[in-house]
Parts: sequence; structure tokens; C-alpha cells
Amino acid sequence: MTAADYYIIASGDGSASVGISGTNISFHSTRGAFTESMQVFIENGLNYYLEAHRPAELSILEIGFGTGLNALLTAQAINTQKGLLRYTSVDRYPLTEAVYSRLNYGAFTRSPDLYQQLMTAAWGQEVRIGDKLLLKKIEADLQEYQPDQQYDICYFDAFAPEDQPELWTIDIFKKIRSSMSEGGVLVTYCSKSVVRRTLQEAGFVVQKLKGPPGKREVVRAVATSMSPGN
Repeated sequence: MTAADYYIIASGDGSASVGISGTNISFHSTRGAFTESMQVFIENGLNYYLEAHRPAELSILEIGFGTGLNALLTAQAINTQKGLLRYTSVDRYPLTEAVYSRLNYGAFTRSPDLYQQLMTAAWGQEVRIGDKLLLKKIEADLQEYQPDQQYDICYFDAFAPEDQPELWTIDIFKKIRSSMSEGGVLVTYCSKSVVRRTLQEAGFVVQKLKGPPGKREVVRAVATSMSPGN
């Protein structure tokens, strides 16, 4: 896809997102891109796992690098952590500079250069950013990609099941579950019953959580046979 296939959206909290021309598909909630990413992925995923496990080091698998917003917010959040974070993100169609340079995410970070570093980091190799982040962006089809390490957290941020049904299957979730550490968490904005059932079949214990503005519920799925409660 080229830059002409995308357009910039001003979401409800002032942060920008990206839409795909000729469709109703957007990369984030139009009610607030920043708000959605913070609640679904940082608070429900990263902060939850850190509080529960207090790991010396951390590994995250992201499905859908997209605009880089989740990576940006994660990089900010780990500044107070002592250990190293290995962050792997898989995306089939990375955005070009012509698109992401029009986003206003620099205004949402304490380090003006951080977003640029994340977006310009080379694809296909591990790149160190600052003292605590090792970023590896992988351009690949998730159906063909095979994780090569264990992950503590998965940000499942693919497009919606009706737009990318091939990524919300039992095979995909089993692949992710097999690559996650015991007690690891998968977080996603989608709480459809079919998605919850598929996650359960793949070996996760699923929780419904309150969603961000415009979304009643979201999901956290825990990779353990012990239920954390509902």
C-alpha cells in the first residue's frame, strides 16, 4: 500500500490516527487513539503484568506495529523500570514516512526524538533505543511468522475480525499461547464472544474489562490454567 491509500484522522482526545481510503477502517478508535492505547495496552497489559510479576527483564510481542503508538507509550512507561525490554512487533504492511510523519505523536512524549527513533529503526534487526529498549520490527504475515522466543505480554492490535478474519483464528492464538511465559498476558480491544471463545480454546483464561470511550468492553487473556478472577 502507498501513502495515497491512507489519510490522517483527528481523534477525540487530540491524538491523530490513520484511516484506509475507501473503507471504514482506522488504526485506532476515533474517540481517542492515545486514550485507547493507554487503557487497552499499557494499563491492562504492561502495568498489570509489571505489578503482578515485577520481572527483572521483560519481553513483548506486538501484532500490528501500525502507527507505532503502542511502542511509543511502552517506551515511555519503562523509563522507571530497572530491567531491559525486548519489544518485537510484526506487521505485514509498515507505514511509510510519508504517512507517519503527519502524525502528532511527538506531542505525547517527554522525549521529542523518541517517536522518530522508533519509526526509523531498521526492519528485520534488533535496534537498541536508549538504555532499556531493544526493538525488533518484523515485516511478515502473521500466518507465516514463527516466534523465536518466549514473551510475557502480547499486544494483539490487528485490524478487527471482520476486516482481518485470518488473524483471529484458533491457529494464530495457539501459536501465540505457545510462545508466552506462564502468567503472560494478551490484551486486545476486541471483546466479541467468538474471540473470547477462541482465546479460551487456545489455552487462555479470559477476562472482560471496561473499555475506553466508545467501547464497552475489552479483553485481557492470561496464559495460565489458574483463573485470575473475572
